[in-house]
Amino acid sequence: MRIFKNTNNQIRSGWKILIVFISFFLTTFASSFIFSALYGIIIFIVKPELLSQGDGGAKYISEQFTSMSSIPGAFISLLQCLLMIFFVILFWKIWDKRKVADMGLTSIKNSWKDLFIGLLSGAISFSLVAIILLCTKSVEMVNSINKPNFSWGLIIELIIFIFVGINEELFARGYCMTVLKQTKKAYVPIIVSSIIFALMHSLNQGISLIAYLNLFLFGISMGYVFIKTKNIWISIGYHITWNYFQGDIFGFLVSGISTNSIYNIKTVTPNLINGGSFGPEGGLVVTALLIATIFIIYKFLPERKYI
Repeated sequence: MRIFKNTNNQIRSGWKILIVFISFFLTTFASSFIFSALYGIIIFIVKPELLSQGDGGAKYISEQFTSMSSIPGAFISLLQCLLMIFFVILFWKIWDKRKVADMGLTSIKNSWKDLFIGLLSGAISFSLVAIILLCTKSVEMVNSINKPNFSWGLIIELIIFIFVGINEELFARGYCMTVLKQTKKAYVPIIVSSIIFALMHSLNQGISLIAYLNLFLFGISMGYVFIKTKNIWISIGYHITWNYFQGDIFGFLVSGISTNSIYNIKTVTPNLINGGSFGPEGGLVVTALLIATIFIIYKFLPERKYI
């Protein structure tokens, strides 16, 4: 079947990616639905007074699942990450029958320096975004710098953002870019995987044209790092601290999602600079930084000859 397989009798890369994503989506939807239903029943048994509150009780349950730092919210977030990692590795083994290192997930023992570089680069990059937004008065800091807010939620969300960084980079960069190499066209893996990465955020609150552009540029930058370093550890590290500093350190929305934070940021007026309801990733400051990042990767990051 030429539709399903190419001339080399390989399953086409588009089908591979689609089947992995559909498997992940359906399993996540089913398991989340079952967990949510069971959790709701248990909560109403333990707290029967919520039944008499009508919409108030339903709102309480909803907030439990939308908060990343609550037990059910954290569980669902981690479940999604683990299922994506599981299906990527499962289908990689079934179809390609190769080591996970071949899609960039090399041994951390040999790649810890790359991870550290990524973590440091992501922290610095988003700190620059925050400083620019504060200096242009697009946003304001609510609590002073010497009055940080600390909570257990910051630790829970760090764990979640670690798994988010791993699962999104493993799928979008490691898996998609590697299987797309079957096309034999050099530009296809990085362009198509970046489009897929941007579209994965379509259901996020506040998504906009600039947000899609920035997500695409983020994908290009991380994909370019993958091409040059032959592993995804810099990308994973960058992704983790980019998200964590954006949400839990500075208090911005992370792709439209609110988090606990050490500092609280107030958007003065939602606009094209600060990204409005999507957060800075929907604004032009991030656009400029990502373009600069791609140039820096091109100019200063040496290309390795090994994986």
